[in-house]
This record gives sequence, C-alpha cells and structure tokens, in this order.
Amino acid sequence: MGNKNYSRRNFINKCFSSACLFIGGMLLLNCRGKNESAGDESETQIQSNLEDPCNDLTDVGEGEIKKRQSLGYVKQSAVPDNSCGNCALYIPAKPDKKCGGCILFKGPVYVEGHCIQWAAVTA
Repeated sequence: MGNKNYSRRNFINKCFSSACLFIGGMLLLNCRGKNESAGDESETQIQSNLEDPCNDLTDVGEGEIKKRQSLGYVKQSAVPDNSCGNCALYIPAKPDKKCGGCILFKGPVYVEGHCIQWAAVTA
C-alpha cells in the first residue's frame, strides 16, 4: 500500500488553501463585474446630463442627494396643482439657466417636480 499521510495538519492546510482559492476567485469575479457596470452607468449618466441639465447632480454632494430622497423629491408631480413651480420654497430659474432650485436642498429642480414639503405661495 502507499504512504497515506492522514494528519490533522494536512487536512487543515488543504481546507485553508481551498477556502483561499474560493474567496480569491469570488473577489476577482465580483470586482470585475462592478468595474464594468460602473463604467456603463457613468456613460449613461453623462449622456442624460447633456440632454437634460435639470438631471445633472454631478456638483451635488451625497448628503444633499440623500436629503432630496428623504424629502420625496420627484421630477414630475403626481398632484396637478402642487408642483415646484407654485411652491413657496421654489427658487425660479435664472435667465441663463434652464432649471430652478429649492430652499431645502441644493441642486437643479424641475418646475414640474414635487416633494413632501410643498408649501402654497401666499400673496
């Protein structure tokens, strides 16, 4: 019969090396997938920003984007009479700009947009 080397040390070494190979392979596949999709997503984002400057959030910080989301800001109001254009918190667009703004958060705002903090304009 051959020399069978059944020891605890060999078993643990084989388990450890197999686990390292498995984890390393998964990390390699996972990192590769993220890089490819991130490139496609950024190209799509740049293209949409060129077409619609009100959708450009490149100069807006992550905290401000989260604030927009927490306020439920949407580009198109579901309530016909309540839009950013007739909200007391809306900052109208400057003559050289296409988009307005909001007192509550930074970044471009659609006139047709809406958020949960909508306030009627008082005369």
